Amino acid sequence: MLVPPYDAEPGHPADRPIGRAALRLEAEGLAVVFGHEAQQGRLRGVRAQPEGWVDAGEVAVAAAYDRFPSRSRAAAYRALRAGLGEVPLGNPPSIVSLCADKWHCQVVLEEAGVVGLPPQEARPEAFEERLASWGSGFVKPRYGAFGCGVRRVVPGDALPDTLPGPIDGEDEPALLQRAVRPPPGWAGVACRVLVQREADGAWWAAHPVARRSRTDAVVNAARGAEVVPLAEGFPEALAPTRALAVAAAEALAATEGGDWLVEVGVDVVLDEALRPWIVEVNSRPRGRLEALLPSDPRWMEAHVAACARPLRRLAAIV
Repeated sequence: MLVPPYDAEPGHPADRPIGRAALRLEAEGLAVVFGHEAQQGRLRGVRAQPEGWVDAGEVAVAAAYDRFPSRSRAAAYRALRAGLGEVPLGNPPSIVSLCADKWHCQVVLEEAGVVGLPPQEARPEAFEERLASWGSGFVKPRYGAFGCGVRRVVPGDALPDTLPGPIDGEDEPALLQRAVRPPPGWAGVACRVLVQREADGAWWAAHPVARRSRTDAVVNAARGAEVVPLAEGFPEALAPTRALAVAAAEALAATEGGDWLVEVGVDVVLDEALRPWIVEVNSRPRGRLEALLPSDPRWMEAHVAACARPLRRLAAIV
């Protein structure tokens, strides 16, 4: 597993869901190495053991799941990829690049027949006309992440050509997307659907997590949005939301490198009829299950299982 170094002491593996998942896989006979340095196809890193994290030395790896921040640590990432050589990657660069470009990703999904994607516009000279016809929309960085720079706009608002992205000092082309009218009583309801491949190739998307706000259309937990399981907050939306997210994952799996797709995070918003609409797909997702832990620690098992699932899939296909 390709990960950046921890800034603090890592503690015991059981302190984190990913560490618990690694302990479980090790007990099953699947060795998992976490590292950020590689040379000649060998990864240097640590393994989870009952006594704690132990130095694994330099290990020849059969496949790697790429969770390294390739944009914010670009030089270190290039060195890591060069050191790995031909080692196959889960969620390969072709998938990561496709998902990073919100415009291109939506075009690919639409061409594959996926329905439920709000119209979008990438030409700044057409923003004003499109927004006037839609009534409201969201402007966002085309390659952005973490909700950086996203804001709701209506006719008459300033519509920038570029927006700050997640990397300090780097502006990105702006993208305009039609707003989806939210369910009655809510300013917005957004869901993260973690779609993963089981070891046998079947799709898993069991626990969508909803963020909802009465006052903020940019529904984000960091901005105060309430986080609830979709099955509890909007149960009638569960089946169609899962089906739409899996359809998106299937479409991506049919693109270049799709055989190595192990998981994606599909961001969905609900409209006034609780119909789901895809607004973004993330290739290095966090499933938001951890956001449910403070209210109900029983979600820990689902979180640990979700951490282990992509690694089991890679082990099954190498």
